[in-house]
Amino acid sequence: MPKKFLRRILPNQDSIRKYSVSRRFAGRLDIPDIWQVQCGKIAAGLAVGVFCGMVPGPLQMISAVALTLLLRVNLPMALIGTFLTNPLTIVPIYMLAYAIGQSMLGSTDWRELPALPVADWTAPTQAIENWVVWVSDLGTPWLLGMLVLASALAALSYCVMQVIWRSYQYLMMRRRLHQRQQRLKISEQKFPHSVL
Repeated sequence: MPKKFLRRILPNQDSIRKYSVSRRFAGRLDIPDIWQVQCGKIAAGLAVGVFCGMVPGPLQMISAVALTLLLRVNLPMALIGTFLTNPLTIVPIYMLAYAIGQSMLGSTDWRELPALPVADWTAPTQAIENWVVWVSDLGTPWLLGMLVLASALAALSYCVMQVIWRSYQYLMMRRRLHQRQQRLKISEQKFPHSVL
């Protein structure tokens, strides 16, 4: 990934001070390591975000920020990584985690999930309570599956980001080499070397 591109699109320390919501945390986030745009920090930040994105409930970003501060990886990529789980992907991911957990525990019938809760969002506390009960009914297989799936996806995202970054660097190096060879070829045509 190009550093210039990521520096342009990712928020930085100055940009978080612009918003009143994040301004009060700016002092705690005044750590240069968590804003660095380097291959290892970007990849590790994404992995942290993907791992924390598997945390159920509203704790995803909070846990991503906490792990980012602890591990000193790129904070913006960690926050971006938490968006792996979103309203479109959460149910398939949770079902996959349940299936992984059931298969690891030796169950053959992993397709039977507890009935989905009826969520009347006009009463949000009741709806949230219904979802918490549903998640708790999933139990040990789901928790085990989430741990395994979160670890696997975090490792995969780390490796993919490393491959993308290094592939881009390799392609840019080849491009610069080709351009340098073209310039040398043109200069040799304009100014041929004299033979002694």
